Amino acid sequence: MSLRRIIRTTANSHRSLCQSFVRNEDGTILFFGVYVLVIMLMVGGIGIDLMHFERDRSQLQYTLDRAVLAAADLEQPLDPEEVVNDYFAKAGLSQYLTAVHVTGDKYQRQVKADVSTSVKTQFMHMTGWDTLSADLSATAAERVPDVEISLVLDISGSMKTNQRVDLMKPAAKSFISTVLERNTGTNPELGDSEYLTSVNIVPFAGHTNPGEKMFEYLGGERFGTTGSDFFPEWQQDISNIVFWYDLDGDGEEDYSVKIDNYPDDDVDLFNKDDLDTYLPYALDFIERNSPVAQQEHATLLGASIKGGRVETEFFDVTGTDVEGSTKYNQTDEVYDFSAFYNGIVPNNESSCIEMEYEDFFDTSLPDASIDQVAHFVNWDYDEVTQNWGWCPGDDMSIQYAQRDETKLHGYIDNLRLFDGTGTNYGMKYALALLDPTTQPAFEHLVTHGEVPAEFTNRPLAWDADQSSKYIVLMTDGRTGTQVRPADTLDPVNDSTELTERPSTETVLASGQLTNLQLFHEQCELAKSKGVTIYTVAFETSDKAAAEVKECASSPAHFFEVTGEEVIGTFVAIASSIQRLRLVN
Repeated sequence: MSLRRIIRTTANSHRSLCQSFVRNEDGTILFFGVYVLVIMLMVGGIGIDLMHFERDRSQLQYTLDRAVLAAADLEQPLDPEEVVNDYFAKAGLSQYLTAVHVTGDKYQRQVKADVSTSVKTQFMHMTGWDTLSADLSATAAERVPDVEISLVLDISGSMKTNQRVDLMKPAAKSFISTVLERNTGTNPELGDSEYLTSVNIVPFAGHTNPGEKMFEYLGGERFGTTGSDFFPEWQQDISNIVFWYDLDGDGEEDYSVKIDNYPDDDVDLFNKDDLDTYLPYALDFIERNSPVAQQEHATLLGASIKGGRVETEFFDVTGTDVEGSTKYNQTDEVYDFSAFYNGIVPNNESSCIEMEYEDFFDTSLPDASIDQVAHFVNWDYDEVTQNWGWCPGDDMSIQYAQRDETKLHGYIDNLRLFDGTGTNYGMKYALALLDPTTQPAFEHLVTHGEVPAEFTNRPLAWDADQSSKYIVLMTDGRTGTQVRPADTLDPVNDSTELTERPSTETVLASGQLTNLQLFHEQCELAKSKGVTIYTVAFETSDKAAAEVKECASSPAHFFEVTGEEVIGTFVAIASSIQRLRLVN
């Protein structure tokens, strides 16, 4: 075989071998598999590194959070920085703690801690990441926010039993002192702490007295007055008033009754020179004393007023433009002013406004009625411990948004007892004084000096930041039945209990079960608005205790006490309010 042929044969053989190698796919996946395996090992290694890092980071964060929360607790007796250090030492992580910062005082505290950690990587270093680092911090703060409290105190007649009222007073004063402790400090604008507690004191007996200024703000109309402006205020001292009657229905004057000998000095119960302030009193007096009351068709046409140098003038009360007489020397009957005045039931000693059923289904101030609650007593009266009245007197009226410890202590010391147990009224006002819709009323009271100027913006919004609202209620009895005298102006209302008089002279305003329902309705509304309710049953029956327990925010917010236990209970409640909540 020639050399050329051998070369050609060898070349063809190599070409065929190469072509066969190129076409052969055996072993191709092995290279791809090796490549993928390397990638999987790298990803898995990264995952392991990250898992180790997250484990260590989570442990640090958990310890850090627990440490600052414990250190920020205002009840923590230990030094806050020592608390944080101790947490890390017990967890074996002290080497990671880099700094602890503590600020605040006994009413607010903030604790901030920093940690730093670095974890060596096992696999990620192949990608250039030799370590994974984390700088962590956590801050916890506990502060006393703005606090609004309505303290509701039972001053019903039964509080005289076992000297309950004498025990309630120091208990209430201790409560006030404790909750007002935080109102100290230095603030450039207020001269006080930036965070303020305000206290409403709401005493209740048969009813709750909002006070004279709030009575006027709510449009209250005192019994014995017209509530209108039929007569101008006489610009000089009135000498006499003659009341002219039509007896036969012909629209003409047939009979006259004069009240004479008006005093020059003012009188306590009304403005003697403004007949609108006492017209119903005068007509009631005439009806009780004059024969005109026996006339079936007797109708008052109007009254003529004489006084000073002002010309005597007749005023029509029928609205039909009656032209009445101004004669005053020839009248059918004459009564002395003193005889009339001495039989009047006082309407200026208290300022309770009647409430209607619908008032109890919202949280705002009552607005369904403008009628004043009558002046009367229903049950046995004890003049040693009680003042006369179903409605507490104006000196026992609600104290609005106060912060003056001395003033409130003096008010508590002077509390007297009154008749009845209208717990539903006390709760109604207690909640209304936390309702932000009452803020315009507080503005009004600020102008009359009954609310400190710094509380013009209260009540705060239900969801105001750093704000808490509380009701603390103490009672020794069940929510009672509401009765009224049938005749509001009957002079005997000022001297004889209804239970000592014929049953026809008493009317039922609302039953016990209805009043209990309305009381609980207010409790539920308060809870729905985030108000915390504490209730104290002070030497009550089991039924009474059950009633107020149902009102409390929880069983833990209800206390059943006897004797001097009430003092410690009020202090415990005040301390609980002071603890407040943790703000992160």
